[in-house]
Amino acid sequence: MAVGILSYDFQIADRCDEVAGSRRQLHNLFGGKCVLGDSPPTHMNQCLDNPCQNGGTFTQKDGCFTCSCTDGWTGARCNEVVSNRALNKPAKQSSTYTWSGVTYSSNLAVDGNNGTDFVVDKCSHTATGENSPWWRVDLQAVYFIKSVRIFNRGMDIYGIDTSDRLRDVTITVGLTESDVNTPCGVFAGPGTLSQVVDIDCSSVPKGRFVKISKTTKILTLCEVEVFGYSA
Repeated sequence: MAVGILSYDFQIADRCDEVAGSRRQLHNLFGGKCVLGDSPPTHMNQCLDNPCQNGGTFTQKDGCFTCSCTDGWTGARCNEVVSNRALNKPAKQSSTYTWSGVTYSSNLAVDGNNGTDFVVDKCSHTATGENSPWWRVDLQAVYFIKSVRIFNRGMDIYGIDTSDRLRDVTITVGLTESDVNTPCGVFAGPGTLSQVVDIDCSSVPKGRFVKISKTTKILTLCEVEVFGYSA
């Protein structure tokens, strides 16, 4: 017996499930266009419409879809503009370096100045004798974290190059200040002069706090940008 191919109309539901750390939209049996078998389906496969906005593309499995967004867009449907969530947010670090009367505090990494001259532009800097230093920012809201960008130290006015200190770096995310342990990504390094390091969080972890830590001494960050979308 031949099986007929019928067209059904569907509409994307507004609710989401979190599956394996990513957001996937579910589908209801209203609106949209799908070509399926000869009985009303319980989920949406082989969908002909693109639910992703602003040039995004989608992959689909088991009635759910995941969008891959073009540059500058993020969110479950690529409908949110990517922005730096860390700008001017409260930051802390494990220790602080002071030199020539200047305190190189944690907030210097989120002040909006991405210049990389340590003396002129000012960068955050932990104490020189500390092992396993860390730096942490409070985004003051919960986001799905997509990527973290680090501006590494460049050549300063005295001709000093310590850019290779940026190495063995781990980025983690957490919902509370005391538990920032969900992996985002790593940078093995060593860094180079004025290098811009982009670390993608492939699992898109959810959190309010983002932590940068390393296993070697001295953590210097000229600027840190955190990109994500509302949870």
